[in-house]
Amino acid sequence: MAAAFAGSAARETENLRPPEAVHLTQNGTRQNDRPRHAQSQTSLHSQSQIASVPSHTGQPHADVAEELAWGPAHPCFPHINPHVPIGSREHMTTRVIRIRRDWMIKGDLAPTFSNLYPEILDPLLSEQEFRRVISTVNDGIVKAFDPFSFRNWFDGALGLLTGWVWDDINAPATKSQLQHVEAWLETWNREVGAKDGVHIWSLRRTAYMSLDIQIPDPKVGVVPSEAPSAPNTRPSTGIGAGS
Repeated sequence: MAAAFAGSAARETENLRPPEAVHLTQNGTRQNDRPRHAQSQTSLHSQSQIASVPSHTGQPHADVAEELAWGPAHPCFPHINPHVPIGSREHMTTRVIRIRRDWMIKGDLAPTFSNLYPEILDPLLSEQEFRRVISTVNDGIVKAFDPFSFRNWFDGALGLLTGWVWDDINAPATKSQLQHVEAWLETWNREVGAKDGVHIWSLRRTAYMSLDIQIPDPKVGVVPSEAPSAPNTRPSTGIGAGS
């Protein structure tokens, strides 16, 4: 049986075709099989630093916004406020502008946020003040989570030696630094944001996944698509409703 299996495998090997040449020149000759280099997607940092709200014609005003579809993923999209009770006055009159994480700054070492300015915040929150807020928050978070700082190494060793009692009494510098960031945001809300009805919610409420800025409802609706779906079809597909 082993000999028969070996003979069958040999015949199958002989019948295998060599890989076909995919990349050919115009005259039919094969190009060098060098690995291709695909240029990575350009970061938003190298593009315009302002994301615009689409106009009534559905066309954005900035270069970055031209590549971002208007919807919940757009930096200027006013989300329903999830931090207040449903049915409350604030739920009806306020919206949240969600500043997303920027993984280009520190990767996964610290939860930093994008400084791409949403134009919908103007004139409630100027671009200069917005960048100051983002810079202060990012610097404080990076300092708190820096894995190479002596204090974090010291806190980790002492926590291990004390059976994590050191952490339970909030002695590590990471917790105190994060509390300092939260206290700074509360002070900013009280002294700066309250004048124009702007409120930055605690990062703990969003699990450090976004920085939620509450503003009065800008009354910006959803921009209709250029070509509506055909009757009896689902959006963006050509499949009939009954299929």
